[in-house]
Amino acid sequence: MLDHYYYMVSSLPMLAYDTERFMLEEEFLDCCESTVSPHDYRLLKNTSLVPADSEESSHPVLEKWNSWERSLRNDLVKIRAGHKGVDGDKYVAAGAIETGLQNIARDACTAATPLEAEIMLDRARWEYLENLEAGHYFDLGKLIIYYLQLQLLQRRSRLIKEKGQAAFAEIYSAITARPS
Repeated sequence: MLDHYYYMVSSLPMLAYDTERFMLEEEFLDCCESTVSPHDYRLLKNTSLVPADSEESSHPVLEKWNSWERSLRNDLVKIRAGHKGVDGDKYVAAGAIETGLQNIARDACTAATPLEAEIMLDRARWEYLENLEAGHYFDLGKLIIYYLQLQLLQRRSRLIKEKGQAAFAEIYSAITARPS
């Protein structure tokens, strides 16, 4: 089994949070299918921004990601439940608790719009993945992080597209509603 994927990683285009053009998730998986081991491919294919139900994963990078994301979601649940006067503890997912995420959750919950909140959360996710990338250059951990970043970019692209469509619809209806 290969421990490193020098060719695969070096052939990937660089990603940045504000990247507008990037490969699709399916294209990435297609490239990986013939390059990485079958076990690693299955692991990549099942990698998701949404944390796995179980605390344990078959890769340390995924364990760290799932723990961080689960903790962020738990902090969001607690804050949102508090705003509704409900006990949020019964909605909290089990797992290890990561510290330092309360400020991110609080800032997102006080954002002016849901879109701004999602953008804040996705920016924090991106920064966490960049930090997680340290020490992972040509290994499976790097490919996992890259795939999660692709998922974030595609998600952001959909959010921005929806915002643009909503703005267009608003302007178009204002124009067509004017009396002749």
